[in-house]
Amino acid sequence: MLLNMEEFRAFQPKKATYALIGWPLGHTMSPELHAQLFAASGQDADYIGVAVPPEDLPEAFELAKRKLKGINCTIPHKKAVIPLLDEVDTAARDLHSVNTVAFRDGRAIGYNTDILGFAASLDRDGVSLRGKKVLLLGYGGAASVMAYHCVTEGAYLTITGRNLDKAAQLQQQLCDAVPGAHISVFSRRHIPRDIQIVINSTPVGMFPKEKAAPLHFLPRKTEYVFDAIYNPPVTATMKLANPRKTKARDGLFMLVMQAAHAQTIWSGVEFTPQACETILRRTYGKMAVKRLHDKYGKRNIVLCGFMGSGKTTIGRKLARLTGLEFVDADQYLEAQEGMKISDIFAQKGEPYFRDREAAYIRELSGRDGIVLSLGGGAVLRQENVDAVRQTGLLIYLDTPYHRIVKNLSFSTTRPLLDKPDKLAETRRLYNARKGTYRRVSDVSVRSPRISEVLEKLVKSI
Repeated sequence: MLLNMEEFRAFQPKKATYALIGWPLGHTMSPELHAQLFAASGQDADYIGVAVPPEDLPEAFELAKRKLKGINCTIPHKKAVIPLLDEVDTAARDLHSVNTVAFRDGRAIGYNTDILGFAASLDRDGVSLRGKKVLLLGYGGAASVMAYHCVTEGAYLTITGRNLDKAAQLQQQLCDAVPGAHISVFSRRHIPRDIQIVINSTPVGMFPKEKAAPLHFLPRKTEYVFDAIYNPPVTATMKLANPRKTKARDGLFMLVMQAAHAQTIWSGVEFTPQACETILRRTYGKMAVKRLHDKYGKRNIVLCGFMGSGKTTIGRKLARLTGLEFVDADQYLEAQEGMKISDIFAQKGEPYFRDREAAYIRELSGRDGIVLSLGGGAVLRQENVDAVRQTGLLIYLDTPYHRIVKNLSFSTTRPLLDKPDKLAETRRLYNARKGTYRRVSDVSVRSPRISEVLEKLVKSI
């Protein structure tokens, strides 16, 4: 629920309610994210968004104090809210930034959980900052949070950006808050070559300008890249990293964990690592659906690939993750025809099967909000490709051949492989089709492990 000030004045909560206040407040994932956290912890609570113009902040804050249990603050209220508070946590005071407010016994206490979310992201990846040489891109609110954590953990921090005066201001703020901190400011042309960790706090590379990056290349000793952006989940800055030697992380886990820490502050609930991981995966799924609509203008996800590549298994898991409906085109055809595909081949021949397959694919492509798994030979007909791509993003599961062979070894219902030398026929068909799969698909995903395929697939959207 997103309210304006007039609606918030009239709002009367029916249960424990929390809110995000900011201006402007367009699409935000916070209500959905907090709803998942409430469900995971068994809390009967609501979370709303309130669009609060800067001039209305004092009134909105007093209304929130009377009506709500706590609030989150986003731009431009993280600093402006501080004078309205009765108490401010040490880190939030040092950062001049409050993103979480708890209302207790008529008092308003401010915290910053962004720093806790950032720390949790580094911990998740096993990254230690002590003694490391860290490059911070940017000098805004998000930058100050991550910079503060870096210097308090003993990192050697370098700040860079377009405006070196603003970078120097952040340097001075940090030195005042953390005496003895090791902080330097350099232009992007003079970044030290021995940087080990790169952190992007800027919005450069955020949807819809996804190809932009604040750097053209990473220092050669870079071993970890963190980008606070999570839309897209794989940013242009992250793509600069060599995946064989440099780990990269987007900002979505930071978002999840700052929300989880906010709820701990508000109500004392603690979240297990498993619960947070589950919420992270689901949030990636919701983000994939959002990007499917916003970036591609599509409403369906369509999986293609060779028989035995895992389209049905992955499709079911993807549907659960995204909240979309799963449809297996082959199973749908069998249900409509009242016959197994092997029987259709035997009794009516492959041409009949391909004609019926095309008709059902046209029908299914007209649906809204499905994950559609195609048969292995469906994309060999251009009319099928054209049909699914009108409404769907076509993704090729480029499963390694050895995994396909293993999967097919358990199958006895593949009429095209009903030959004396099944393995040779599998290889022949695979070689004949793999080029077509790559050519017709929008995205290609490859990994021998199902869990990894699912993660790569969701992030590829």
